[in-house]
Amino acid sequence: MTERLVPRPLVRLVVLLGLVVGACSPAPTGAPPTASPAGPTTSAATTPSIAPTASAAPTPTAGETGPAAAACTGLDLKASHGLVEGAAGSRETEVILVTAVACAVPASPAFGLRDGGGAAGVAGAPGGDGQVVVQPGSTYVSDVRFANWCAAEPSYPLTLELRLPGETLEVTGGPFPENGDMPPCTDGPTPELIATPWAQRS
Repeated sequence: MTERLVPRPLVRLVVLLGLVVGACSPAPTGAPPTASPAGPTTSAATTPSIAPTASAAPTPTAGETGPAAAACTGLDLKASHGLVEGAAGSRETEVILVTAVACAVPASPAFGLRDGGGAAGVAGAPGGDGQVVVQPGSTYVSDVRFANWCAAEPSYPLTLELRLPGETLEVTGGPFPENGDMPPCTDGPTPELIATPWAQRS
């Protein structure tokens, strides 16, 4: 059997076509890059910085403002009374106290009566303990009540006095009570002379 030979130019053409086809084929693309998982982001732990604040100094109360005031004397104070009013079985007035310097007086004042001959008569006991510091420019008031006079008529005029430690201070403003107007005897035999604690008015 006679072998059939392929012409040489045809062989070259086939080889050339194969090369052209291979060159035109798209190059295989590589697998897309795999993103490596990001590790947990660690941020430096921050501790909030709190600047120490200076605590405000406590506000001093009235009893803490400086050293204790000295006791008032009769030279520091002036006391006067207002109108004398007659109530059922008693005589009443309002005493006004002012001072030239800051000083201390008993919070519950004690008053007394002195007759026209200069003799001390009725004495009222203080109503309680404690002191109040009176200030210049301020006014302090106390209501005074006199009742139950069961003795004979005194020597007029009667003068109201404020009793301080070791001395007395005359309360100006006229007699208390009015001459000849002693309160009636209602619960004998001891007279009553009582006063309210000092109250600051202005």
